[in-house]
Amino acid sequence: LILHTQTSLFGLGFLLALIQMKKRPVLIIKLVGALFLLSFVANIVQKALWDWGLLNPNYVGSLFYILIFPFISWIYFHETGRSNKRVFIVVCLIYEIFAIANVLFIQRSAINSYTSILLAVIIIVYALFYFYWLIKELPTTQLQRLPMFWVNAGFMIYYSGNFFLFVFTAYLVNVLN
Repeated sequence: LILHTQTSLFGLGFLLALIQMKKRPVLIIKLVGALFLLSFVANIVQKALWDWGLLNPNYVGSLFYILIFPFISWIYFHETGRSNKRVFIVVCLIYEIFAIANVLFIQRSAINSYTSILLAVIIIVYALFYFYWLIKELPTTQLQRLPMFWVNAGFMIYYSGNFFLFVFTAYLVNVLN
């Protein structure tokens, strides 16, 4: 039931992004729409593979994390005035190399909680950097009208809360084995 609800919400998020793109063709809305679509497709593929017994669904989740991070990095790079290009590229490369190494050598078919922990830490840092950039640059006097303000707040809340879930998952998987 939870997977169906999550998949439905991702599909709804994608449809809402499509509607908003017609009203305001802003790049951030297109990128967030792409994130929702990628999440929707990953959930459907993961569920289908689980139901058919073809492949461990953790591989799909791992591939999802590998594919989604460049999108998120690009969003933050674009929305912070395209500054610090080298930093975003280096962070993205380090994350991608670690995530691939984690899938291939460290956690393999298990829940890739190390990748999730690193993703949460990096996105929390990105979110804090974006809030700092907003305070410093103040692109508008009405921050609540910036779509990225709400996307950033959502990322901050989600990954700050789930960081502990990811850490405890890693701990419990290691303790129970």
